Amino acid sequence: MRAGRGHGEGVPVLANMSAFALFFLILLTLPGAPGGDAALLLALTGCSLAVAGGVIVLRSRMALGPAWTLAPVAHEATGLVTTGPYRLVRHPIYLGLSMLALGQAVAFASWPPFLVLLAGIVPTFVWRAAAEEKVLTATFGQRYALYQARTKMIIPRLL
Repeated sequence: MRAGRGHGEGVPVLANMSAFALFFLILLTLPGAPGGDAALLLALTGCSLAVAGGVIVLRSRMALGPAWTLAPVAHEATGLVTTGPYRLVRHPIYLGLSMLALGQAVAFASWPPFLVLLAGIVPTFVWRAAAEEKVLTATFGQRYALYQARTKMIIPRLL
């Protein structure tokens, strides 16, 4: 993404980064559930989710190539990416980062970060995605509308 940037489009990015900062602060300062038989299962499950999320993020970022930016901008020169993970959802990086955060909360058996994920991170990802989609629609028009019609925003077949 490159052109078409207006005022206020960076606000969802800042809100999302703030939610992640709170998530990590809580994860690092509040202890998780005590150990026990379930602790190893939670750690393995959480690590698996986090690794899967990380793989999705890396694959998605590679698929975007020069079209990737931190703030929502788009340009015809970089094109509309609809291949790789983008053939399944329009914002797979947000799916991967959410899975990574969920995996960390599960691995540490900590409810407060999980609540921050649900109440802060996921909603700000939806907000960011909506801001990006306005820019993408303005840049790619009908091509983007067709892409929206055949893919979900963040979660395949759901959202």
